[in-house]
Amino acid sequence: MTNVATPYWVSELHEIVGALQNGKWAIARWEDLGPDEDLAHWQAAVRDACTSDIDPLFLDISRRSLTVVLNAALAVPDEDQIHLSIAAIEVSRFTGRPIRPRHRQRPASSATTGARAPATPAPNTK
Repeated sequence: MTNVATPYWVSELHEIVGALQNGKWAIARWEDLGPDEDLAHWQAAVRDACTSDIDPLFLDISRRSLTVVLNAALAVPDEDQIHLSIAAIEVSRFTGRPIRPRHRQRPASSATTGARAPATPAPNTK
């Protein structure tokens, strides 16, 4: 496996629907579902918020108090991607830090000066 997508830890319905629409999946921690942790009500709300091109599929992982929701109408992530996503949520729970998307960030010096980060040189193909 060479390309693992970043898990999306979301709680707002529009974020979940947007992620599913774009072929991503979301992971819901049960403690974020509200004071009653009403999983059935949350799943019904997600189903109702989805458009016709989204077929939500819920994978409840009771041992981890998580639900993975994905769009079954699009490509389904493989088992390794799901396991890595769950591991990221567990680390986030332990550290109390949110999961950050993987993207290239500007160095601190250029962020404060407004300068651009240096371009990455093209690989030598000769």
